[in-house]
Amino acid sequence: MSENATAPVSMIEQILAHAISIKASDVHLSEGDFVGFRVHGELSKFEQGGKLTREIAMKLCGELLLGDRPKIDEFLAKRDTDFAYISADGTPFRVNGFFKLAKMGFVLRRIEREAKRMEDLGLPEGVKKILTAKQGLFLITGPTGSGKSTTMVSIIDRINETRNEHIITIEDPVEFIFQDKSSIFSQREVGRDTDSFVAAIRAAMREDPDIVMVGEMRDKETVEAALNLAETGHLVFSTLHTSGSVQTINRLVQFFHPDIQNQVRVRIGDSLLGVLSQRLIPRADGAGRVAIHEIMYVTPAIKNLIKSGDLVQINNNIELGTQDGMISMKNSALKLVEKGIAREEDFMGYFTNDD
Repeated sequence: MSENATAPVSMIEQILAHAISIKASDVHLSEGDFVGFRVHGELSKFEQGGKLTREIAMKLCGELLLGDRPKIDEFLAKRDTDFAYISADGTPFRVNGFFKLAKMGFVLRRIEREAKRMEDLGLPEGVKKILTAKQGLFLITGPTGSGKSTTMVSIIDRINETRNEHIITIEDPVEFIFQDKSSIFSQREVGRDTDSFVAAIRAAMREDPDIVMVGEMRDKETVEAALNLAETGHLVFSTLHTSGSVQTINRLVQFFHPDIQNQVRVRIGDSLLGVLSQRLIPRADGAGRVAIHEIMYVTPAIKNLIKSGDLVQINNNIELGTQDGMISMKNSALKLVEKGIAREEDFMGYFTNDD
């Protein structure tokens, strides 16, 4: 992993082979710094390889972008880029390239090559309720690195096994390649297959979809287009960087101008099926991390709370909604404590006294 490496494989392949061997979820490449690896949520630096010079950073840039000169030049001009890279062993990575203080950097997120089973992810039993839904919007939320994409892929692939549907995915970039089982997939990548999330969502209306998976709710236009799909009889999945159901609804509303937010609340109340929020906490045995979850389904009572803007009461409804498949994140965590999987001191800081 040094500048003078003489191995027959490329420099980036040496780095990624090491990342895969230590089960790193993320790789940090920063000009002027050591290579960084995140393992079980902890970031550490690989000092043995030396710091990355501008020459090495440019070499890595060329290898990641497969020597495509126009793409390299575009990145150097725009100073930001998102793309996918597949390592020599077939492991896919989501890559973000950027500049910081005029120095080049890349962060690579490892993507699973096969969809994980819902049971293996430890998803609560209540999640299965969404597997039979025919229309509406279902959101999977959590902080960066909490496994949102992994969970969404797992749910979509279970539907793929059990239902005959046309499923369109819209991503930037495409992270996981689905194999047709009972369903048929049309996977579209922003920048390669379509100009934008909004353009692809609008076009999906004419592509006979049953289910549409939108990689992320990034802006007002994407949210509005997704709501339009949900309102017209389609099942829509997407993600948001929010920590719970109440914050998620607030975020959706705040994408819009205050003058129309009451109208937007009504639309969300009518279209939203539910929100699955998750966070990773340390396992009690030290062997990695485990997810805790909050599930909210939109019951008639919660629908009225959303429409009226009285979101504070939603948490109480989640606590009382176990028969509807709901669970609070705190109760999810306490169940792991009961099973000896997690320790209370590792997650209580996430909850206030009111939770």
